[in-house]
Amino acid sequence: MARAIKYQVKYRRHGSFFWKRLKNILEDGFVDNTNIRFFINDKRERIEISLDSTTVVFSEERVDAIEELNRKTKEDLITRPPGIGM
Repeated sequence: MARAIKYQVKYRRHGSFFWKRLKNILEDGFVDNTNIRFFINDKRERIEISLDSTTVVFSEERVDAIEELNRKTKEDLITRPPGIGM
């Protein structure tokens, strides 16, 4: 199981000068069949943001976690025997 990380997200509406910040985020994703992204923080609060005309930036911790997951996935695909896990 992957190690849980806390990360930050900042976002702003296009045309706005001010960024809003979400701290201590543990999980994020998309609401099915919508243009809405959700974030869950360490207090188990769920924040939903419409991505229409919105810029979202993830902190370095989240970017590193994604890169590590992609690296492990690629390694698994290379080392897994054919027909296993499909």
